[in-house]
Amino acid sequence: MPQLKKARRLTFTRDSFGPFLTVVLSVPIAFLFGLGIQGDPSAYIIGLVSLGVLTSLDLRGGIPRVGVGFAVSFLASLYVIGHSVAGEGLSPLSFGDLSLLLVSLPPSIGVLLAGLLFSRATPYKMIKANVVASIALAVGLGLGSALKAGSALSVDSLTIVFFIALGVSANLAQMVLFHFLDKVWRTKNLSMSMMPTLFFTFNLLAILGFVASGDLRQLYPFVSSLGFLPALALVGAGSSNIAHRISLGPNLGPTITITGAPMVRQGKEQTIKIATQFSGHPNKMAKIAATITRPGGKIESLKVSQGSIGEYNVHYRPGGSGSYAVHVTATSKEHQTATGSFSFDVQTPQPSPPPQVSQPSSQIRPSPPPSMQSSPVLPQRPAIPFKGNLPRLDNWDPRVWVGQEVHSYKITEHLATGLTGYVFRASFGQAGTEMAIKIPILRTGAGAAALEETMSEATRLLELSEQSKYVVQLRGILVDRLNIQEIVRGDTQLYLRSPPAIVMELMKGGAAKGLLEDASYDSLYYSEKWGGIVMLIGYMIASGLETIHNAGFVHLDVKPQNILFNLKPPATGQGMRDQMKSGTLVPKLADLGSAVRIGGKVGQFTSEYAPVEQVLGDSTASSMDIYALGATLYNMLTKIPVNSKKLIELMNAMTSNPGSGRTASDLKSAWNSFNPDFDRIAKLAPLVPVLKKMLDKDPRHRPSAGSAAALLRDLGDKTLS
Repeated sequence: MPQLKKARRLTFTRDSFGPFLTVVLSVPIAFLFGLGIQGDPSAYIIGLVSLGVLTSLDLRGGIPRVGVGFAVSFLASLYVIGHSVAGEGLSPLSFGDLSLLLVSLPPSIGVLLAGLLFSRATPYKMIKANVVASIALAVGLGLGSALKAGSALSVDSLTIVFFIALGVSANLAQMVLFHFLDKVWRTKNLSMSMMPTLFFTFNLLAILGFVASGDLRQLYPFVSSLGFLPALALVGAGSSNIAHRISLGPNLGPTITITGAPMVRQGKEQTIKIATQFSGHPNKMAKIAATITRPGGKIESLKVSQGSIGEYNVHYRPGGSGSYAVHVTATSKEHQTATGSFSFDVQTPQPSPPPQVSQPSSQIRPSPPPSMQSSPVLPQRPAIPFKGNLPRLDNWDPRVWVGQEVHSYKITEHLATGLTGYVFRASFGQAGTEMAIKIPILRTGAGAAALEETMSEATRLLELSEQSKYVVQLRGILVDRLNIQEIVRGDTQLYLRSPPAIVMELMKGGAAKGLLEDASYDSLYYSEKWGGIVMLIGYMIASGLETIHNAGFVHLDVKPQNILFNLKPPATGQGMRDQMKSGTLVPKLADLGSAVRIGGKVGQFTSEYAPVEQVLGDSTASSMDIYALGATLYNMLTKIPVNSKKLIELMNAMTSNPGSGRTASDLKSAWNSFNPDFDRIAKLAPLVPVLKKMLDKDPRHRPSAGSAAALLRDLGDKTLS
């Protein structure tokens, strides 16, 4: 019997739904602004709708999106140019006429070139887009004029020069507007190169219509653009975001599942299977890379071969016994990244089969059937530095990791336990390179959401940590969503062997909190230099926050415990001042892995340093970090919290009873009547106005991180000079 071909199902993806939704939202805007046109507004409306469609085309998808942009701009140009004063001057022009095609084709090619050349950050992008549009329209009108006259197809160079000069000067205001729109939307939408090019073309047609006719009404499209350009930008970005959520559903981003034999014999081939999913369905990744860390720390790249859709295979023949760790990074077509890891042991061949050793039933983790397996079954290792079974997840003891290997890092010391995670000292490889590892605190049935947020932003956070010398650098974020789901269900063995982890540079100087609590630093605290040193620390941390905020994130937990020093600070004011001024001693803001996108949901706070809007669950804003930094500086100067005891108690009560309306009401009332006690820092009179701004109860009145950094730097320099 011949095999029947499986019918293909038409999928309604973000790539098709985004432009469709933009058309739906752009049409009312086009008709609204079209009311100002006297006569037939059809060309104006079609032009606006085409510009709106271009705002929804995310160019990270590559050539297909650029091709769609070319097609949209070409069809729109045919109609708009055909109904313009400049187009009518070339009459007779009709939709079947070759001259109209020649006039419309160069501007459309200009849009195509802009999409290919200007989709990434480039200097003077809007000026270049304007020049391309001016040249393209000049060439098109030149070709149309030549064809109408019946002469050879040629373009007058003086015409091109005239169009460039006219376009750049006439569109100056719109170029400035586009520049700011591009700054706002560039991280979410990369079409701010194609749309401006087509817009400048249409704008020039309006200006030419005014020059040719002297009719001021021809300038309406030019003037109205100051209103409809921001509206179209909002529509494009909004529809792309809505389509993204609808097409992906609640499970955003790619996921990786890695399976293989937990133990192989030396010389035998290990087959590792990698399954990638997007929105819960098998999906091919745009890029997938795998490495293996051998015993001793040497890292090798692995060759990944694709099987069926969303399934990949790695074949590896280990050369020696020991523990091996495989790390996989997959990048989807939407440029979202997921990482996963898998460990296995290699045994030295034995002359006879090893005896079967029964394990206590409490440590046996049954392996699910292959069709249901969601995460690898990891081998048991005996080096647990305590007796008895593992503690329960809700009563976890972080010391169980000391002496263990986590993702090929040897845990050597438990450094601290914070609100969201355990921090360890670890060594890597034969050289024993020291790093810090933060393992997030997980509780039964809780904690997965925040980690999934971190995972979805992993690549961006890694890049961000490298952009400021005042932020602790992240070396890797090792989080597997499927592992998290198993752990919060109570799988403590998986938590011990393959926990989510954030690898960071090791800060050997401790936290700023230690300068306030360690008696050996009393001479530093009471030094006349201490006020200036605190301002200098504030300037550097504010600079780090500026980088974080500009990238669209909020830290949400600025406090002395999260300000770490690269070296142990000296115990004298002069010594610390000199080392900080020379750059030898550097304070850095830690815990970047807990950062949240601006406008996201508040996931944490520390009551001694948080503003009330953060505790009440308002959307995250950079002003929350500014208040926390001001509270941190106040604490470092006075050794007491700036928030009153009553405020702190009510904030903590919100944590234990978040749904209590009465507690929230009491907290708001206490906040309204609260005023920081600035008399305690009266001896640092120049600093008081700055802290008053940073600690303003109205978040709108707090300065930006950049402004705060500039103010604190100037004060620190004057105080320490």
